[in-house]
Amino acid sequence: MFIMDQDLKLNEWQFAQRKYLPYEAKVYLSRMRIRDWYESHDGDVYVSFSGGLDSTVLVDLVRKTVGKIPLIFVNTGLEYPEIISFVSRYDDVTVLKPRMSFRDVLRVCGYPLISKETASKIRKLRHGNLSERYRNYLLHGDERGNFGKLAEKWKFLIHAPFDISEECCTIMKKQPFAQYNRETGRVPYIGITQDEGFRRQRDYNKYGCNVYSTDHPRSRPLGFWTRQDILRYISENRLHFCSIYGKIIFKNGIYQNTGVRRSGCVYCCMGCHLETRPNRFERMKAENHSLYDYCMRPLYSGGLGFDYVLNYCGFVH
Repeated sequence: MFIMDQDLKLNEWQFAQRKYLPYEAKVYLSRMRIRDWYESHDGDVYVSFSGGLDSTVLVDLVRKTVGKIPLIFVNTGLEYPEIISFVSRYDDVTVLKPRMSFRDVLRVCGYPLISKETASKIRKLRHGNLSERYRNYLLHGDERGNFGKLAEKWKFLIHAPFDISEECCTIMKKQPFAQYNRETGRVPYIGITQDEGFRRQRDYNKYGCNVYSTDHPRSRPLGFWTRQDILRYISENRLHFCSIYGKIIFKNGIYQNTGVRRSGCVYCCMGCHLETRPNRFERMKAENHSLYDYCMRPLYSGGLGFDYVLNYCGFVH
């Protein structure tokens, strides 16, 4: 008998308790949730596979628990070449593509800057049909405080000579998956963890691992794992993983990888302002100058126009 979503919703203390479970208990609980999801949907499931560390662990856990199921990869054209090569080594992979190119997304919607939350607020303030109360809330907060308002240091971007938007991920990744879901009736396992940001942690707190009663049913059996759990699982199970992550080492009781921390989209600017030198664009310039040139070249010259955008924001690149 599977567990419905109302039984999986977590209070803050419950999430903290699950987050700090022993590693072995986490693996056991994740496999339980994987089987619950598989049985509740009569096997009409798939793995949303990105080629990253988290989804590599997820594929291994799913296959060890319920056997081989379809792996679905969205080739946005923004992935590292190494990711494309790594994904191609798996069998049972279906490759989807978005309807709009990234360059068109930049032209039509705007640039992905700072964070999804910040980009969303800027887009709404610039183009949204907002009530005066909501506009004031985004700019100044309200009687409840400043939580949710646009940070003062990013307000200058409201008047930037280019658009800013969080919609890139929806267009490039979520829409192809949604279409696949509609056409096949299958529902996904998604390899996200609580370490991937406040928004995802908050969403996991609200719904738990397996989300049944929603317009977008999904299973997130790794939702309470940490990065240490992911690296430990890969190391102990000797999983093959993408070369861009370097090697996994265990030193002073901590697992680390020597390559990139997150693969993500090659040209994404979100979180760039938080990086130490060399940042992602400086590494791109040193490691793959052709990608760097395409990224920085103006839109009117066939590039992506990031040189102007990053300079306007004051980011070193």
